[in-house]
Amino acid sequence: MSRDRTNALRVPNDIGYGNQFNSQGGYPPQGGNQYGQYNNQGYGGGGMNNQGYSQPDVEMTPVNQTVNSFFDEVSSIQEAIRQMQANVNAIEELHGRSLATINEDASIKDQLENLTIQTRNLGQQVKNKIRTIEAMNIKLPPNTGDLDVRRAQVANLRKKFLDTLQNYQQTEYQNRQKYRQRMERQYKIVKPSATQDEIDQALDNDEGGQIFAQSLMQSTRYGAAREALREVQERHDEIKKIEKTIEELANLFQEMQIMVEVQDQQIEQIENHANQITTDMEQGVTHVETALNHARSARRNDGLKEEM
Repeated sequence: MSRDRTNALRVPNDIGYGNQFNSQGGYPPQGGNQYGQYNNQGYGGGGMNNQGYSQPDVEMTPVNQTVNSFFDEVSSIQEAIRQMQANVNAIEELHGRSLATINEDASIKDQLENLTIQTRNLGQQVKNKIRTIEAMNIKLPPNTGDLDVRRAQVANLRKKFLDTLQNYQQTEYQNRQKYRQRMERQYKIVKPSATQDEIDQALDNDEGGQIFAQSLMQSTRYGAAREALREVQERHDEIKKIEKTIEELANLFQEMQIMVEVQDQQIEQIENHANQITTDMEQGVTHVETALNHARSARRNDGLKEEM
């Protein structure tokens, strides 16, 4: 690797969430087909080809032990994290569009589902790739010239990935709260006299639809109440999906933290072992020098005895 190449790699890579996405002017303007075809195969999505946000292919290259391959892999993971953040931005925008409609648009629902699956698969791939290249670093001899640079690159990837997971989780918390507020308003339409405890029970219960249906039978505003009931049932399903995503993100975040702890312990053990070897070698050299000095002294003493 040339000196220029090494110096360039020592600078931490700034992934810059959504920079590529935002630099293109955000989302396409309204009107016409603003969502092109995207192919989900690049993210382990089972080859789905649906109407959705146009996504650039993020190809995760095979892992190799060579220096150039390592840094190529780092670049590949960086691009995948950027794409993941762009997906989170798109998911948030789609939830906003869904909440803005009285009757949920089936196309928006499909795009949300497909993009969520794509992002979930992409997150798993990033986790596995980071784990793989970190394992490569652990296997390298402690005196490897660029080992510190490699470790810094992996630490930077871990941080950016964890930040992306936290941002995604926070976005989904906010989306869930917005859906819940919308459902509260709809319940008030069905039953204006409902207390907050009654609303919370209906929203938090898996049988919330039945509770709404019972309130519908007692409502004097039958037409509006019936429409509100249908929307509440749809929003309740969306909240369940969001809660599933939040749980998956929490599990993935925990897996990454455990991985960091385990691999940090492995690195510490390797470094301690290397330090012990160095100490043993130094002590061995000292013992050899002492033995040689004793031998030389003995030979001198023997020579003096012979002269006498």
